[in-house]
This record gives sequence, C-alpha cells and structure tokens, in this order.
Amino acid sequence: MSGLEGQVALITGAARGQGRSHAVHLARQGVRIVAVDLCESIDEFFPLATREDLDETIAAVAEAGSEAIAVVGDVRSSASMKAAVDLAVNRFGTIDVLVNNAGIIKVQAIDEFSDHTMDVVIDTCLKGVFNTTRFVAPIMKAKRSGRIINIASSAAIRAVGYLSPYVAAKGGVVSATKSWAVELAEWSINVNALAPGGVDTEMLSGMAGQAGIDLDEYRERVTARHLLQEGGCVPVEDISAMVVYLAGEHASVITGQVFTVDAGMSAG
Repeated sequence: MSGLEGQVALITGAARGQGRSHAVHLARQGVRIVAVDLCESIDEFFPLATREDLDETIAAVAEAGSEAIAVVGDVRSSASMKAAVDLAVNRFGTIDVLVNNAGIIKVQAIDEFSDHTMDVVIDTCLKGVFNTTRFVAPIMKAKRSGRIINIASSAAIRAVGYLSPYVAAKGGVVSATKSWAVELAEWSINVNALAPGGVDTEMLSGMAGQAGIDLDEYRERVTARHLLQEGGCVPVEDISAMVVYLAGEHASVITGQVFTVDAGMSAG
C-alpha cells in the first residue's frame, strides 16, 4: 500500500497524456484530484487539450474510485495558479501532493524561434513550475509535510537538438528541484523530479507534425535513442507508477533526486 488514501493531489496539464495517467494512477490509491489544464490551443503550436479532454479526466478519476475537480487555468499566470490552489484548498482543505506536469514543445532550429514561441515554451515548462510551487509550498509548510514531483525530461540530461528552449526549461526544472529540496527539507517536504524518455502521447504526435515527419517514422527516431529499443516508447503507465511511488510512504527519505524513466536513453 502507498499510504495515500484520502490525500489531495494537484496536477497540472491533467487533461490528457501523462497528466491524465498520473491522475488516474493516484486516484486508484484513494487520492482526490485537482486537475488543472489550459484547455485551449496556442498560436504556432500543435492543438492542445480541450475542456472536453479535461472532463474525460474527471470521469476517468471517478471510474478509478476517487473524486476530482476540474480547473481551467494557465500555469504561465501566477494569478491563475493562485486561484487554482485557492479553489483546491476551499474544496478539499489542503494539498498533499503537487505534480508539475504541464508542458509544451516546439521542434525548430534556434535561429528560427520567434519571441512568442520561446516565451510560451519557457513560461509553460519552467515558469509554470515556479507558479504552482510558490503557492502550494506555504500550504505544505503549514502542515510540515508534502510531496512535490516535477516532470522534467531525459532531454534535459542528454540534450537533443532542435528543442533548445524546451531542453533549457527542463534543465531549469532539474536545478529548481534540487534547490527546493534543500530549501523545503526543514518542513519535511520532499521534492523530486522524473525525466521521461520518448512517451507516446499527443505531444509526440504534435512533434512529428512540427518536424514534418510521419508519426511512425518519428516514433522510430525517438525510440532509436532508447537502449531498451524492443520496448518502443516509454509506457506512460511506468511514469505514473513512479509518481505514485514518490508520493507514497515508501519514498519518505527520498528528496532532491531526478529519476530517469527513459529506457536507458540518458545513459546512451
């Protein structure tokens, strides 16, 4: 058992992909879910999740045996994230687990990025993690416990070309994770990060479209970097299992760590 029953988790980017998977896996442990997502697309990027997608996450959590609330919010906005955290506390009384999962990516050469594109990637993938953590931390400090799990990327450890703003932002997430682990240890708050490899979600198909490459071919290119190539893409369930572990009672002395779930990509 994970010891998570009755706890509350706030998950960003929860409408589909990894975020939905994390929500469902935590819900199976009896965790109540605050599912946050932008629920609209952004110019110059592949189509993002919709409100209907977020509603499907809420339904999936209910099917898993727990309760969830949907929050439409933008991690790039501190005001939006403060409102999301306030709503979570008003509804459930606290936040025990924060999963900073929201992310966006653009496949493009460094000399082709617009100001808009760079701002969106860095503000979503890095500033967004700050915007949630800064408002959740006081809640966890007050009760002297909590788990913060940041979703980084193996691309932050073994850099990949044509993704530089994303790689830089995820590298910042790794550094922030270690800094917050030191800073928040006094209050028994554990802060860790996961660095997934190629995961077959809507983001991967969006990247294929940005690169102008057939999805199957792009999937092969991504998984070619995995040492365990026979497994193909990293199963999203494997990443969610690590989220549950880091949130649970058996990870009580683990903090400031980055766990690669990447079929050996970062070791290659």
